[in-house]
Amino acid sequence: MSTLALTMIVRDEADQLPGFLSHHAELADEVIIVDTGSRDETRDIARGAGARVIEHAWQDDFAAARNAGLTAVSSDWVLILDADERVSRADFPLLRAALPVASNRAFLQETWNYCLGTSHLEWQPLSGRYPAEEAGQTGLFVARRVGLFPAERGLRFHGRVHESVLPSVVAAGLAVVPLQVPVHHYGYCRSEAANLERQARYRRLAELKLADDPTDPAAQLELATALLEGGDAAAALSRLRTLAAGPAGLRPVVRGLVLLGRLEREMGDLQEARKLLTEAVRQDPDFVFAWLERIRVEAEAGDWSAARGLLETAEGRFGPQQPQLLREALRIQIKTRQLPAALASAERLVGFCPQWQEIRDLAARLRRMPENNGEA
Repeated sequence: MSTLALTMIVRDEADQLPGFLSHHAELADEVIIVDTGSRDETRDIARGAGARVIEHAWQDDFAAARNAGLTAVSSDWVLILDADERVSRADFPLLRAALPVASNRAFLQETWNYCLGTSHLEWQPLSGRYPAEEAGQTGLFVARRVGLFPAERGLRFHGRVHESVLPSVVAAGLAVVPLQVPVHHYGYCRSEAANLERQARYRRLAELKLADDPTDPAAQLELATALLEGGDAAAALSRLRTLAAGPAGLRPVVRGLVLLGRLEREMGDLQEARKLLTEAVRQDPDFVFAWLERIRVEAEAGDWSAARGLLETAEGRFGPQQPQLLREALRIQIKTRQLPAALASAERLVGFCPQWQEIRDLAARLRRMPENNGEA
């Protein structure tokens, strides 16, 4: 049977680590913890739970710390997690079942980043698929990473921040296969002080990463996002405009176009927003959030015919049950006073996403309107 090592980076995680280690105790055959300078009881807690602790001086480089952990792995496979992440216990058998396959592949996982607000470009409502993990959350945005891979192939991470093993996987000629086991991440739900500290750290590392390679589109997007989170919209706009002129079709370039289009819309330049978002849809027609922002431009301009036409095209591509598209249909129906249709859309959304409180409240208000209770 194939063996699995769980590896992670920590610093001052004494509050998170006991729960993390207890939760994953039955998943991994070994746990390797890279400590980058804890001043609390993190190392003692880790050793007490049977983990191997490697002390690694912080070098402003997440990839270097990840790689320090990889050198200590004795198992066949490696799973990468952080202290504020979880794999659902319900998914342990599915993850372990993937391991006996030949080691000529690595697995791509979704990271479900739970967040308190709805401002993230790729925010989406909860699916209800994981009631325990979703409890107390209001929504999430999804990122993807190669988080499960064979240890014996000598794979290594690259990048100071938002580090990735994918370049090494590709260079080794391994296939990248989706694994339907999401990682539940709660790092954006911590205290305001912790969020501010995270924002400052990631901005500094993004600046260093971009200095390492000024042409790196991913680093440009990471820095622009960090600047926006920190409230420096002017600097973020400058970075995004540079990124938008980058190589067409690259994932960071498309997301930069969409983010820039949203900002232009919010600043009132609908013509520029329309141009940017049309280009984003052209470059990546399978990116639903580009369609959403493009629809919102026409809705804000009051061109309901154009908004509905774009919505119908997007529904044809993504399906009529895509929650964010259905939410846009609901907005259009309310704005154009199609209240019976709006109620039907709201009730469908509640059926798909029963924890989406905003829509539950909206459906309740729509039911009380005269047009929907026979008083019209």
